[in-house]
Amino acid sequence: MLAKPCPTELTTPINPDRGVEGHRNLFCNFYDSCLDEAVKRGWNSWTCTRCQLHAAEPEVEGGIESYATQRRLV
Repeated sequence: MLAKPCPTELTTPINPDRGVEGHRNLFCNFYDSCLDEAVKRGWNSWTCTRCQLHAAEPEVEGGIESYATQRRLV
């Protein structure tokens, strides 16, 4: 059985000075879907630490800047 993305609501916003990476896997192929789910549910903030896919690390070509600007095709 394949793991399914599972974002969880956070009651307080993530402190950007401490880093988002501890709460979210920015390289996850499902990141956009989880972000959309959080917006649809009206969550103030969210985490993917309870998700089975949180530790997944896909190969990133061209570094983080390239990944951040090229990952969404539509």
